[in-house]
Amino acid sequence: MRTLRSDPRLRGVVLAEMLMASFITGLLFTVLPGFYFAYLKVWSRESSRMAGLERADIVLQRMEKEVRNARSLTLSSSGDALTILLPKQHYDASVGRPVNDVDDLGRLVDGDRIYYYYVTDPHGTGGNEGGVLRRVQRADGTALTPKLIADQIHPQLNPLATGTSTPRPVFAYNAALRTVAVTVAAAESKPSRGNFAPTRQAPRCSRDGGSLIRVATTQHPEGEIRCSRCGTRVQPNVEIVTHQIQLLVRNK
Repeated sequence: MRTLRSDPRLRGVVLAEMLMASFITGLLFTVLPGFYFAYLKVWSRESSRMAGLERADIVLQRMEKEVRNARSLTLSSSGDALTILLPKQHYDASVGRPVNDVDDLGRLVDGDRIYYYYVTDPHGTGGNEGGVLRRVQRADGTALTPKLIADQIHPQLNPLATGTSTPRPVFAYNAALRTVAVTVAAAESKPSRGNFAPTRQAPRCSRDGGSLIRVATTQHPEGEIRCSRCGTRVQPNVEIVTHQIQLLVRNK
């Protein structure tokens, strides 16, 4: 009968199996937990983002409807405020839906005014994160409490307007296309820092603390993110994600 002592080949096979078992054990207790926790952080971050996108989608659907039905639109010169005047409506039981009111001459009657405007530090914490508020003023003059509909946005990091070094405004009207463009650059947590809490930190370069800027390049005419101090060596502490949408104006 062969034994480990008498057969070198058998000793080699056993040794190889022991090494393989040690390798698999080490893999299970080192590499796989790392993958697991990395996945957990990404899942946590993406779940938080999806919840935010769902809320944003609800807001955009409402905003799209308001812009489409607007009797008139007014944009601030800086592009950080949009006022929508809606026609006054009443519920018509004969058709089963709201219909526009008209005066004796068949003209639309003024209804609610909807205000969308960008503000810095909407939470009053002394930070420089921005947000967009929505305020409604009823046709009877009643003003409702403003509501925060977008958070952690930074217009100074919006893509650059075509042929300029100036970031695109939050709100812009295109008379030729009869559309309102909404552009926001949002600061979002990196996967390595992902959690269900908001970012609540100013976009900075992790290397030297410099502010983030947009710089037009040949490859990126709309601008690429750089550091005000170290330039292309930038290491942002957050992810900058740009959201853009075109809203069609029907009545204007």
